Amino acid sequence: MMFKQLFFLFLFISINVFAQEPSDISKWNVSVSSKNAKVGDEVELIFSASIDKNWKLYSSDFKNEIGPLPTEFKFVETDSYQLIGTINPVQPKKTTDPTWDVQYTYFTEKAQFRQKIKVSKNGFNVAGTIKGLLCSNEDGLCIPFQESFRIN
Repeated sequence: MMFKQLFFLFLFISINVFAQEPSDISKWNVSVSSKNAKVGDEVELIFSASIDKNWKLYSSDFKNEIGPLPTEFKFVETDSYQLIGTINPVQPKKTTDPTWDVQYTYFTEKAQFRQKIKVSKNGFNVAGTIKGLLCSNEDGLCIPFQESFRIN
């Protein structure tokens, strides 16, 4: 009887842990620094995430040779805009992973990334994906995620 109770308790805990979705852990908002941008203007795309307590989001500005995986931003190429430079994380925290002995950057609670673009056409739109890894600070559980975005 005791074995059966332990089995069901373990099963219940497992289902709750693995049932957590990335969208429950982080919420993304994408905006543009100027809604009245004209052809030739340079503007910033602002990617903001709110992150649940006890979770972290890896940043985009470190190498992923071993250890944590950085957040990646992929943009659908169109003739309505041009990327200027690379994505820029805003004030991430920095630490060293004790397992891999590599430095990485990350965010807790809030994250922001910015990407400069040059507008090539009126009515520009930008679409793409954000792909990354969310990890629990409590039990080390990591959940990969992928979010689509579109700015008109």
